[in-house]
Amino acid sequence: MQPIIQLNFFDLKTTSMKKLAILILILGQLIQLKAQEETPPKWKIGGAAGLDLAQMIFVNPKFGAGEDKIGIGGNLSFFAKYKDGRMAWDNSAGLIFGVQRLGTFRKVIPFQKSVDELRVSSNFSYGITKESPFGYSLDFLFLSQITPTYEGNLLSAAAGSSIVPLAQFFSPATMTISPGIAFKKATKFGTFSAMLSPASLKMILVGSDTIARKGLHGNPYTLGTTAAAFQEDWGVTPIALADNSGFYARNYIQFGATLNASYAHKFFKYKEGDKEKHRLTLGTTLRLYSNYLRQPQHVDVEWITNVDIFLFKGLSLSLMTNLFWDYDVFVQVDADGDVNTGPNGYEGKERRVSFLQSLLIKYNFLF
Repeated sequence: MQPIIQLNFFDLKTTSMKKLAILILILGQLIQLKAQEETPPKWKIGGAAGLDLAQMIFVNPKFGAGEDKIGIGGNLSFFAKYKDGRMAWDNSAGLIFGVQRLGTFRKVIPFQKSVDELRVSSNFSYGITKESPFGYSLDFLFLSQITPTYEGNLLSAAAGSSIVPLAQFFSPATMTISPGIAFKKATKFGTFSAMLSPASLKMILVGSDTIARKGLHGNPYTLGTTAAAFQEDWGVTPIALADNSGFYARNYIQFGATLNASYAHKFFKYKEGDKEKHRLTLGTTLRLYSNYLRQPQHVDVEWITNVDIFLFKGLSLSLMTNLFWDYDVFVQVDADGDVNTGPNGYEGKERRVSFLQSLLIKYNFLF
């Protein structure tokens, strides 16, 4: 009988060990979940999608009544933010795009662009100390567009017009890389942040040679000059225009200083379930750049402001403005303010301030 007693003893012992192991495993999982609840997540990922839609069918309209139309566009944005002690890494990508067409059923009329901008940014910072608002920073910004633009701001070439686009993806593209010192301070009046880089690299890239020859996007371009004078002025190897009227270059690398300053604040706190939220958010960012190598007195300016009024369940009314100035980049203008303008309402190109404003309904989400 003794072997039987020993066998039952070991069976009881084995069974107890299994139960104890399962109990420890369950307790371990509960402790881990509790720690995750108490420890803030290092990654915060989310985005927003906004829609702009206009449509009207007008079959056999009366004289003077107008014609049918369709317009669609929107704003798509994503962000991924990482925070661990003194280290922070903020990434964002955004696309604002819109097209429209009068005379929807007249297929010979191409869609006309209202806006097209692709923006990708990344900022890495590391605090000098745990309590200090100052830190070391590396900032990256990329700007371009996703579809071609033809004369008249058309999405495709109109019949009888030039088949060469004025712009397309990576023609142009602007990249800025800025190492520097960052400042960020949260107060009851909002969050203030700034970044100063005294050694900033800015690149203007025009991938298409035919687009670069137009000299519209800040790439080197001068008429009525010599190759030697062009190279001395721009610091790049010149390419002669086909009619020998001047010179151009596809790419332009600048070296200078960058200053970014931002302000963000939230207003009108409320609760949605067990979460604390705000009815209105404000964010504004000013970017300044000066090129040491050529005409440093002409400072590039970009000032973006976003105001969001949250309605309910992630829906918000979003107002965005963008003010832009770059001495080397031409913009479309109505030169004399009369009714005799080109196919897109503009007569020519000049150096002026560009301003964009959009108002959208957006849905905001977190992963």
